[in-house]
Amino acid sequence: MGKRIFRNVVFTAILTVLLTAALIVLAMYDAHEDSVRQELMQEAGYIIEAMEISPDPNEYLKSLSTNNRITLVAGDGTVIFDNAADFAGMENHALRPEIVKALIEGQGESTRPSDTMALTTLYYAERMDNGQVLRIANTRLSVAGAFVGVLPLIIGMLLGVVLLSLLIAKRAARRIVAPINMLNLDAPLENDAYDELAPLLSRMEKQHGEIREHVKALETARSELSAIMDNMREGMILLDAKEHILSMNQSAADIFDVAASSHIGENLLSISRDAKIYDLVQQALKGDAGNLTTQHNDCHYQIFVSPVMCNAQIRGAVLLILDVTQRFKAEESRREFTANVSHELKTPLTAISGFAEIIRDGIARPEDIQHFAGMILKESARLITLVNDILELSQLDEKHDFGQMESVDLRSLLQGLMDDFALAAKQKNLIITLLGEKVHVSGYPVMLREMFFNLIDNAVKYTPEGGSITMHIQAHGDGVCFVISDTGIGIAQEHHAHVFERFYRVDKSHSRQTGGTGLGLAIVKHIALIHHAGLSLESSPGKGTAITIEFMKESA
Repeated sequence: MGKRIFRNVVFTAILTVLLTAALIVLAMYDAHEDSVRQELMQEAGYIIEAMEISPDPNEYLKSLSTNNRITLVAGDGTVIFDNAADFAGMENHALRPEIVKALIEGQGESTRPSDTMALTTLYYAERMDNGQVLRIANTRLSVAGAFVGVLPLIIGMLLGVVLLSLLIAKRAARRIVAPINMLNLDAPLENDAYDELAPLLSRMEKQHGEIREHVKALETARSELSAIMDNMREGMILLDAKEHILSMNQSAADIFDVAASSHIGENLLSISRDAKIYDLVQQALKGDAGNLTTQHNDCHYQIFVSPVMCNAQIRGAVLLILDVTQRFKAEESRREFTANVSHELKTPLTAISGFAEIIRDGIARPEDIQHFAGMILKESARLITLVNDILELSQLDEKHDFGQMESVDLRSLLQGLMDDFALAAKQKNLIITLLGEKVHVSGYPVMLREMFFNLIDNAVKYTPEGGSITMHIQAHGDGVCFVISDTGIGIAQEHHAHVFERFYRVDKSHSRQTGGTGLGLAIVKHIALIHHAGLSLESSPGKGTAITIEFMKESA
């Protein structure tokens, strides 16, 4: 600070001398310029009056003896006379500022410096009654030239002032700065320095407290924002106005397969070169929000881009990236389901319509009517089963309020189902066995019965005569495991990922014969999901199938 005071005192003294000299020069220069301008105006007036009464104006101009330059210009800018140059070869003056103004307003003036900037020429022009313009010019020292003239005097003054200022500034700076250097800024109110510093020290103490509070609040806000962004499932990227990445959460980094911290400060193109995303960002930086849906790594994402405004100015853009893969899959599944439902409903309806038409038209023989009626009844039952399964799946999809879960005794439930399938098993000479102790799970009894019914029904349908079906219940530390295995036809490995899909059939011809709708295992899957149960399949052709359901342990 002492050096600054020292420099400021010396600088102020030098600046004062320079400004004083400059103001004096400028004041004298302006006074001189006004005097020259008045002289030119008066001389122009005298000359014009004399030319108007002179029988030969040109001869009059030639006879004039003056230190000023005189030029006579015609109304079209042609130079008629000039006492300082050969006017015959001079260029047209129609565009000279003073000539243009004189032709329009009657009088005009302008100032033009010389090439060296040391001299300047003042021009005054006045239009005569005959339309010609008389111009008078006077060349004098410019401001720079005038200043150069007094420069030796100014330099002498400067040297004297500088020497005196050095002495005064050095001593004053030392005395002024000494108490300030001893201030304790960590505790401003404990200082006893200049009284003038008291408001500053009080304000510093107040600002210390405010800064501490602001820092604490900023740290809290940053921690909260960081926690929110890091735990968001959605990707979020914040860009500045030049498309540089200011912030990117982990979800966004995972979507673009990059490390979040390594791309901060880089351009958006460093993580994605998708032209659609780039165009959307450009649109947002112009003030228009937008969104698009794109595909990346077999996933579908919806990207919303909005401008970030501050004081009515666009400071950047924010990208919000939502994973909509499940929505796309659901839409695709819905379209496929609709197509399958249409097809599945059409098949029994076509059969019913055909048999009914044959009976109506009297084409059927009397002895065949009963058979056709039985076929109509069979297809109607199949149609009712299909509609019921579709309605049940629809209810499961919509996740209606299923009421309160109850404690269900699995062994008792499965024992009752074994009684229901006793006749069907006897007809195919199948052996159904239930193993395991009595266990309880928390669930919806009606749904659980439907799930186990479909599993046993599938096993009975697809197990050849003389085969066996085994159900095993076992409780373990984490919950309850149910396994149903059969010695049926089995399922090839390539079908394992699809058997729980709606209307999927491994062997369509066999499914038609057994009356299956292709929805049984889909219903099993949905009911298992509602009960938060795991579902798995093991099977191979000719060796049978085993389906396992893992229930969570019943809460106390």
